[in-house]
Amino acid sequence: MVDRTLRAIALGALCLASIPAAALAQTGTYYTPPKIIKQAEPTVPVGGKGAVTVQVFVKKNGAIGAVKVQKSTNHADDAAALDIAKNSTYKPGYRDAKPIDAFYTMALKFSGSTVVNDTGTSSNELLAANGLIRANKFAEAKTQLQSYLTTHPGSKEAEALLGVADEYLNDAQGAAAAFDAAGTIPEQFKVVAAKAYADAAVDALKAKNNDQAIALSDKALALQQNVNTLYIQGTAYANAQKYPQAIADLEKAKAQASAGHADTATLNAIDASLATSYIFGGQVDKGVALAKALKARDPSNTRVDDTLAAYYNGQAVAAMQAGKKEEAVADLENAAKAVPSRAAVLYVQAANVLAQGTSPDWKRVKAEADKALAVDPNDARANYVAGIALANGGDSKGALPLLQKAKANAGSDASLNADIDAALKKLGAK
Repeated sequence: MVDRTLRAIALGALCLASIPAAALAQTGTYYTPPKIIKQAEPTVPVGGKGAVTVQVFVKKNGAIGAVKVQKSTNHADDAAALDIAKNSTYKPGYRDAKPIDAFYTMALKFSGSTVVNDTGTSSNELLAANGLIRANKFAEAKTQLQSYLTTHPGSKEAEALLGVADEYLNDAQGAAAAFDAAGTIPEQFKVVAAKAYADAAVDALKAKNNDQAIALSDKALALQQNVNTLYIQGTAYANAQKYPQAIADLEKAKAQASAGHADTATLNAIDASLATSYIFGGQVDKGVALAKALKARDPSNTRVDDTLAAYYNGQAVAAMQAGKKEEAVADLENAAKAVPSRAAVLYVQAANVLAQGTSPDWKRVKAEADKALAVDPNDARANYVAGIALANGGDSKGALPLLQKAKANAGSDASLNADIDAALKKLGAK
């Protein structure tokens, strides 16, 4: 006769658990814009009072490419502005720590026959702080700017420069706060500010503050639309289970990444998040198709495995709640075949389903657990389920080594360890 107490232990332990969806992660693509090292003095006459914005193409070796005027309030100053831009020296932009070709925006103001530094200020103290930033002395610049702000509270120019210094010191939160205080971001600082807000959004994601991440990435996107920030915001929306918004952002990120010939890793990261958002956002067919396509080209992608496993497991949970045990088992077995890397977990889930009810077929439970053990002989839960099935089927001697193996591989899982200990005690094992 089957030991009723042991059966109660088995049924208590073999509950149908949910497999969590894959955690959304940040893409690895980071962009640092070019910087000006030394601004040249004009060698052609200044035309008078005005403001000119110049776009400079800075090559990855620091050389200057095309230079053109973007905006001008006094075209008589254009020649002087172009002359300054062409003769200044620059540090190239970087993506993932590698120098790249990129554009630098230089905003110049002219007063009479003189030029105001591209900080947009004529303050000697702020010009000195800007010089420190150009010399990569960011900590010194920050100290000087904080000191300036104690005597000039509310200075928009100082706050903008502080935002730049903080961003290059990797203090994204501080940079975001400084740029907020600056109000309207000067044209020449918009790329840096956009990156600061995006980096701060990532910090918010890590802290699981999705609403803050969404708000910060909104600010970044208002300054510069790029793949990375769209991906970050899509991630935040998905984590907040706001899937329509997540899908919209991630689709934009994918379109821009594809058009820009992004690297495979970036495209795969976007697709993994997009597949997850499709599946849990009600566009299941689209999501499963994308997940399978991604898995075909990137077999090592574990995030998409977690997404598919979570989806199929959810189908099984729904079937169980509707009283359709056989349908739930079929869902889990199909999932194990569709997601081989999660097969052991899914087969154990199927065994758990078969163990429910007042009169389980313990031979079927054991057979299902054996499928999991064929995938991973050391899986603690598979060994535990198989041992319980044998014990409840009257084979205590055969159950003992399986339970002992489960104990040896249970690690720090307190709940499983407690269940195994209880089962071993009922079997009289020491």
